[in-house]
Amino acid sequence: MTTHPLAVLRIAIGLSQSAYAQLIARTHAELGFGPMAARREKVSRWESGRIAPELGAQLAIARIHQVDREIVLRLGWPQWLFVAGGDGALLRQPWNPQAAVDITRLAAGEPGNPGPGPALIATGASLTAQIRGAVAALADGPCPPVHEGPRIGPGTLGWAETRIRTLEELEAGSPIPQDALHAAARAEYRLVGDLLARHRYDRTTGTRLFLLAARSAALCTWTSGALGEEGRAERYALAAIRAAAAAGAPRHTAAYLSLLSIRHLRRGDPRDALALLRAARAVDPRPTPRLAVILHTRQARALARLGEPAAGLRALEHAERALSAAAPGWDAQADPTGSNIDEEYLALARGHTWLRLGQPARALDSYRSLRTDGAPTARPPSPHAVARLRPLVEAQLAVGQVDEAAATVRGAVDRAGTLPPGLAHWFGSRLAPHADHPGVRELLDHLDDRSVAQRRTGFESGGGREPGGGFGPGRSFEPRSD
Repeated sequence: MTTHPLAVLRIAIGLSQSAYAQLIARTHAELGFGPMAARREKVSRWESGRIAPELGAQLAIARIHQVDREIVLRLGWPQWLFVAGGDGALLRQPWNPQAAVDITRLAAGEPGNPGPGPALIATGASLTAQIRGAVAALADGPCPPVHEGPRIGPGTLGWAETRIRTLEELEAGSPIPQDALHAAARAEYRLVGDLLARHRYDRTTGTRLFLLAARSAALCTWTSGALGEEGRAERYALAAIRAAAAAGAPRHTAAYLSLLSIRHLRRGDPRDALALLRAARAVDPRPTPRLAVILHTRQARALARLGEPAAGLRALEHAERALSAAAPGWDAQADPTGSNIDEEYLALARGHTWLRLGQPARALDSYRSLRTDGAPTARPPSPHAVARLRPLVEAQLAVGQVDEAAATVRGAVDRAGTLPPGLAHWFGSRLAPHADHPGVRELLDHLDDRSVAQRRTGFESGGGREPGGGFGPGRSFEPRSD
């Protein structure tokens, strides 16, 4: 049975139904709406979904959870409660199909929701709980919820699958700007979520819808990462795992557990990344060769960060053997890993591993394919091209190549036109200690201006710094990133 979002909010602040009723009654009076009976039974009926509170009570609840009146009026009951839920509600949702539907609203954010912050929310014990939930949900098998509303036909699903497959191909290689691709992926994710929440379907159709929700959430994870928004990428990855588990799709669940591990390799604890990779192997003991390559290379990066060079290099050797077994064809529905798992991918993974082993010069040898001069490469242009320059800049700075690092960042700016705030902040924070170097100060000012301008006009952000923070010496830096 689904936990009502009002109950999620109440439990989050540690109140019983009686205490919560008293708080609502006091707030109701403070807002000038007059006295209100503070009865536990009233809260119980609201949380059962049998009745909705009258508007005055809703506004009192909104005041308690810091939600604007305009959002309450525009979204209505109970949709506006998801705005109040935020990150905590995302983690506290039970592991059942209906909660997987609800997560689509929590991950993408309702209209008016400022979105998640840049920090990772599922770490340590909370991440362990998410992993256990995914494994248990897969064991239960697919059982989509039943909703009222118009019935979904095969044609609707066919069109959705075609659009998502096209976006997956564009994500793997396309000159489309990162923010445009992200907007398209996010719109598709919302659409599939709306089909799940508001329509009728049989078990087979519901399972297909959940898999489409997982694939579109994974797309949003990749595109958020390309924008430098690791916090938002984590939320989408958690939603992708939920939907894949609800679909009863172990291969996709394993791929998205591995996708979540990237967030921990970049911003979190490598031990959390290893926990996710172990879970991926547990739910898909016989991964495709491409997925095996991904699991081994990410394990290598995590082990390198933990100071285990021998184990990390052995993982790379396993990745090389797995890549040699990979077939040339790629089907996103059968193999959700991506079409760009090739020798270039493996070379970049080697570079990341050497960089984390404290050997940036060897890393630079592996980063030769990260070109900023516009020369042709073996694969189509990537929407992730700018984000992938981060480890190259880090390696260049580590060996004292400040001029080369500045040139790489200028190339990134030229390629992107306007850097998203998250990426502008990342590049600026790495160059800030070298602000006295000729040409770097001007580049930092350029990044600062573009980051602020993008924040003022962009449709969303989550990982950028506060306005006016600047990139001068003495500013706090983010954790190092791959």
